[in-house]
Amino acid sequence: MGMLRWIVIAIGLLAAALSARADDMIYFSDGRVLMGQILKETDDEVEAKGTIAGVEFHSTFHKSQVASIIRNVASRSPSKVEPDVKDEAASGDFLIVPLKGTFGDDIYPLGLINAMDWAVKNKVKRIVMVIDSPGGYVWASRYMADKMKEYDNKLNFTMVIENSISASIWPTFASDDIFITPGGTFGGAVVYKMTNTGSAEVDMKMNSILAAEVAAMAEKHGHSGAVARAMMLSGQEVWAVPSGKGYKLVSVKPADDRGIKQLSAGQVFTLTGNDCVTYGIAGAIPDTTESAISHVLGDLKSAGDQGEKFMKNAKTSCDGLVKRVKQWQSNVRDRIEKLKDAAATAKDKEAFIRRIDDVASTITNSVGPLREQAKALHMLPLIDSLSASDVVEFRKQVDKVKEQIRK
Repeated sequence: MGMLRWIVIAIGLLAAALSARADDMIYFSDGRVLMGQILKETDDEVEAKGTIAGVEFHSTFHKSQVASIIRNVASRSPSKVEPDVKDEAASGDFLIVPLKGTFGDDIYPLGLINAMDWAVKNKVKRIVMVIDSPGGYVWASRYMADKMKEYDNKLNFTMVIENSISASIWPTFASDDIFITPGGTFGGAVVYKMTNTGSAEVDMKMNSILAAEVAAMAEKHGHSGAVARAMMLSGQEVWAVPSGKGYKLVSVKPADDRGIKQLSAGQVFTLTGNDCVTYGIAGAIPDTTESAISHVLGDLKSAGDQGEKFMKNAKTSCDGLVKRVKQWQSNVRDRIEKLKDAAATAKDKEAFIRRIDDVASTITNSVGPLREQAKALHMLPLIDSLSASDVVEFRKQVDKVKEQIRK
């Protein structure tokens, strides 16, 4: 899961393409992109109508001209909410937003962002996230926490934990208030295993940077930075020191050790619901029902089930983009395999090398439309990661074909 940047195709082409009605995209070997509709396709030809750089086309193209095809691309802005989430006036004190499943597979930032926008517009002051997640992709949870920060002066955030494990601690520590059910679990966020740098030393350094980021975020919202660090880094200690009627959590054992208790002995740790309540990490809540949430918040009124609809619709839109990215990957791989086969019998080497260069350019350019959609869906970190790692590898394979034909 690396983090990278990509070249987008020319602004004029993109603006024309996105403004046109388009269900399909055809990427040509010379770098052109047709946005429109595929009317007929055979093994040798494809008939399509649409626009190329704003110019209307209706023609039949030979497959040798085509680098890749992506079907069923939505032309409207994919960040718009679906029609069943009615943008109508609402009243209430809090909006429940369920975070159920894996970040980046089931839970996407888009859903919470749309919910936050809706809450601000309808003057609902508090977002209550109910989380039951084993973690998932850091890009999604980290991006979500960043977006919550942008709304800090407009909304109050409450997290209700059933399970908040691994990457899911980002939005949890970004919340102003945390509650946990009796059977809940919270912690265990070793991130460095997912960085794939191939170096334990580098990975630990990266994880330390992330731990510092989460700890600072936790402290800003009145939570324990020591606990946040211990949930992400091995070798961290957490001591519970009696303070008033509760405890203060620190990372260094105090000289006066009367009544203190060690919560973490250096291993990355996960806390139970009872531990969280006992040591003041979270408040107690019997369950995650609307009535229980209302009661612990002081008998506030719910604003309805719009939050659940936003999350479901976000998953539909974002899953669609993930599918298109996978199709793009498959199309490029197929194109490279065809190049390899053709290279073995090519007679005009220089002409074939020019053809290879066209394909290489197309691979880079074809990321542009996907990246624009990712921007609208608040998925840029994922697309940058996937497209960058893929394109680097694809370009290496293309270069190998060039080396082969030059021998």
